[in-house]
Amino acid sequence: MSSCAGGRGGWLSIATTTALVTALAAPVVRKGLRAAHVLDIPNDRSSHTQPVPRGGGMACAAGVSAGALALARHGRGLTRGQATGTALLTVTGFIDDVQGLPPAIRLVSQGTAGLISAPCGQRLRGAAVLPIAVNIVNFMDGINGISGLTAVSWGVTAAGARHAHPIAALVAGVGAGFLPWNVPRPRLFLGDSGSYLIGSLIGNAALHTTTTKETTALVVPLLPYLADALVTIGRRLARGEAVLRPHRQHAYQRLVHDHAWSHGQVAVTHGVLVAGLGLLANRSSTHVSVIVGATAATAWAFAPEALTRLQRDSRDS
Repeated sequence: MSSCAGGRGGWLSIATTTALVTALAAPVVRKGLRAAHVLDIPNDRSSHTQPVPRGGGMACAAGVSAGALALARHGRGLTRGQATGTALLTVTGFIDDVQGLPPAIRLVSQGTAGLISAPCGQRLRGAAVLPIAVNIVNFMDGINGISGLTAVSWGVTAAGARHAHPIAALVAGVGAGFLPWNVPRPRLFLGDSGSYLIGSLIGNAALHTTTTKETTALVVPLLPYLADALVTIGRRLARGEAVLRPHRQHAYQRLVHDHAWSHGQVAVTHGVLVAGLGLLANRSSTHVSVIVGATAATAWAFAPEALTRLQRDSRDS
């Protein structure tokens, strides 16, 4: 942890600054969104029952900006490309929150941000990695608390890596600052602006690693996220469904709607899984981390089916 912005004290200072500014900006942003009628209206595919303002990513952007300034004072600030790419994605997400954007425009913005953010010589890799990171977080932001807790778990364990990336402190802080506004009662949603922001930060951290071990430490904790998204997309494609159409078919959504888990139970379970995989990735070999991470990710993605089978076997016996 010593490599992250001046040691434990520096990491905590940056994360705390990010969290406090995010939490304090949230009610201001919420009031503005309500006044502008930027609301997520529930429908038969939603996991909430009351209209909730969406676009909380703008509060997160305020927190990340404050945290990035604190990072800069420690000499570990975001690069100009990282800051510009993250800002572009956050604004794109907010426009989508307010009035909606065609998928093609969103994808072009994501690819452009990847080109801008990536280190020299890795522009094409950036144009692929950043859209994947952004969309995975966006797909998985469908119940209260799951994105915030995932951000905290990922950020804390990523900051514990031997060569911790300073972005980890921003991710942990923004997740912690937003959580009080999203759990236990949802008063504000991240929206695309928030999921794009968090996804771009995580993607940027992964883009700027220099060793396989560093990359593993950042990616393995997110394998359950990735598996849930990919399995769900694959199933929908196999059924001929429109992938971008709203639905409730992700594993985390089915645990809520098919198995009566609360939003909190699902979010905490996933957050603990992310934290556990992060600690494992920091302390074990790359091969062990990947094997255990892939096993855990598969178990998560197919957890609803496993529970259904267990319930059926219990009834039959």
